[in-house]
Amino acid sequence: MTPSAEWMVLGLVVLATLSIGFDPNPQTDVDLEVTHMSGTVTLSTRASMNALGLNDFDRGAKATVDMQVQGVVSAECADCTGISMQGQVNVTELQGGPGGMGRVEAQLSILHLRESTEDGLIDREWLTFDWDAGDLSSQWDIMIVHDPPMWQPEDRFNAAFSEDESRTGPWILIESLLDGSQHTQGCLPDTFTCNSGSQSDIDLTSVLEPVKPAMEIAHPSPWIQLENVSSTNQTPTNTEQIRELLQLDEQTYDLHGWCLGENQTVTSAQAWSVNGFGSTAVAPMSIYLEALALPSTSFTPVAGTWTEVDLQERGCASLVDETGFLRLAVSIS
Repeated sequence: MTPSAEWMVLGLVVLATLSIGFDPNPQTDVDLEVTHMSGTVTLSTRASMNALGLNDFDRGAKATVDMQVQGVVSAECADCTGISMQGQVNVTELQGGPGGMGRVEAQLSILHLRESTEDGLIDREWLTFDWDAGDLSSQWDIMIVHDPPMWQPEDRFNAAFSEDESRTGPWILIESLLDGSQHTQGCLPDTFTCNSGSQSDIDLTSVLEPVKPAMEIAHPSPWIQLENVSSTNQTPTNTEQIRELLQLDEQTYDLHGWCLGENQTVTSAQAWSVNGFGSTAVAPMSIYLEALALPSTSFTPVAGTWTEVDLQERGCASLVDETGFLRLAVSIS
């Protein structure tokens, strides 16, 4: 897995310890949901450090997580439900970076929203990852359009795990504790020193309580098609790591730029044809999302046009299929 495939590593690992309405004890008739999650994640890979803006520091910093969790429903879309997480993340044991900076205190906010069809299929998804840490702050906004709508098998947890331990991929172990909480241990991907016989990278405890009514929230900001965008000599850089996940062909001058609704000056823009033949699904950190039966986010690239646009304060990238419909949009600021 390339570093770009691990974007938002900490956020998705945190998200992976949650589920709405998941009951870890089949002997009870009460539906439970995660309401609080705490613990530590050792950032043992280069990608996990870079995902939090810690590019100048050595691997191995420790992130202490304390998050509140709430089920949500969109105020403008009755079929759009998901989860919202907010809380404190303190990164300590920083080494090798700028002098005098051994600790980072941040607020982390995560939103994962999904629109379902009448048949229970997934039509669209929105994911926001807001890392508020002063000069290291960043925000990712992603929208995925599934056409046709995506089916999510109900037995995905049983397929990925055997006796609460992952069958394939990074090692993950899930334990139900006596107080009803749930303890998750595991390894980040591409960690060579972490396994079932060593100290784990992930050590998180989730508190489960009876399901409560979802909180109504504002719908994510709309994506706007950028008009009169032409190719520049300079290649955009803000979203170049996502470019590595796609099978790109030659550069094209037929740009289809999309971004969140802001009026900013375009500083650079380019586009490439996408070869959808033989594409495999992109599912960052899916094994963690499956750990507690939370539906994982995945997307299979299709043939079309991949456009990247750098604005003054953000970078936007979008995949438009051969019929002109938007299928994937990413904003990084």
